[in-house]
Amino acid sequence: MLFLTWRQLISRKKQTFLILLGISFGTMLFISISGVQLGLRSYISNQLLNNTAHILISGSDRNVDSKDITERFYRDQVVRWIQEPLGKRGEVRLENYQGWAEKLQQDPEVYDFSPRLSVNALLSRGSFSAPVNLIGTLPERHVKITSIQNYMREGDFLNLKGGAQKIVLGSRVAKDLGVRPGQLIHVNIGEGESQGFKIVGIVHFGNDQIDKSIAFAELTKVQLLNRSPGRVSEIAVSLVEMDKSSEIADEWEVLGKDKVQDWQEANKSFMEMIRMQDFVRYFITTAILIVAAFGIYNVLSIMINQKQKEIAILRAIGYGPGKIMELVIYQGVILGIFGGILGVVLGFCMCQWVGSIDLNIEIGGSNHLIVSYDPHIYLIAFSAALLASILASYFPAHFASRLSPMDIIRSQL
Repeated sequence: MLFLTWRQLISRKKQTFLILLGISFGTMLFISISGVQLGLRSYISNQLLNNTAHILISGSDRNVDSKDITERFYRDQVVRWIQEPLGKRGEVRLENYQGWAEKLQQDPEVYDFSPRLSVNALLSRGSFSAPVNLIGTLPERHVKITSIQNYMREGDFLNLKGGAQKIVLGSRVAKDLGVRPGQLIHVNIGEGESQGFKIVGIVHFGNDQIDKSIAFAELTKVQLLNRSPGRVSEIAVSLVEMDKSSEIADEWEVLGKDKVQDWQEANKSFMEMIRMQDFVRYFITTAILIVAAFGIYNVLSIMINQKQKEIAILRAIGYGPGKIMELVIYQGVILGIFGGILGVVLGFCMCQWVGSIDLNIEIGGSNHLIVSYDPHIYLIAFSAALLASILASYFPAHFASRLSPMDIIRSQL
């Protein structure tokens, strides 16, 4: 059967070659588009997780509500506000940090967590200054729940530990101020006098907006600078299984008044963009494979019409409808296998070429596109090519299996 299948395929070299090209191009495009998009997704996800972790627990906004004030202070009186009170009651902070810390330490789903205190600060050196978001954290825990060590351009993030006041700056902040590790910089948060911090590292995320507005220091040093000992504004949580972040965040949200967000919810706009990219990727590839499948269908249909005499002979010497159907389907399977393999090879080469193009922009510390070579991409691409080929060959095969020798002879008269 395989011998007959191969003979019929090579008897139509031009049509067979065109079908192989259609299948392989569809497979190649899926792999190349998926490689670029998933590479970009990986980069974006790493950037987001470096700032939010898998789950972020933060204090909820305490807005001033005129109704609450009226009920609390003027219970039995009719009050008409000339101007209703607006704004927030104070700084956003966790209501029950100790309670959260105890729960997270005992939860088997939690890999580790790091408390943080974020304040707006002004860094200055000489006549130069720069506003930043100063994040107080526990260095030994921060490096466990994020990949920040991979983004350290100079120094070590763990150098923040110790008794002295130390700071790690974003690369653009350091460049704007003209400072290097080992130098002193003044930090002021608008309360009291500025204090000197020693620069122990430069971090470079590759995102200009982040690198020019971020700095890190040890948690207790930021608390003292902010005159709020023991205060924590948020807890960054790393889970054992990242995929459970949404489910676990929903469970924790009902445990108190604090806001609990998984990393996807905290970056909803980015995730919507990624889902749109996935839709476009699958839509384009499906359209291409449908075109290739129609090509297979047309070629096999023409072949059946041209080879009716051969089919009649096969039926006459004992080949039943099932064997005839196998003969045609095998042709589709062979086209799918070889077209898929060729497409996988071309897709890998295309990803290599795309990844080597110099874009003159910095993405994750490189001037080239980040391309993913996840084996699942190639498996899905090959499976889709094979499935499209099998489906396209089924209908001509079914038609061929219903032909009888007498019907074929009468049609030739």
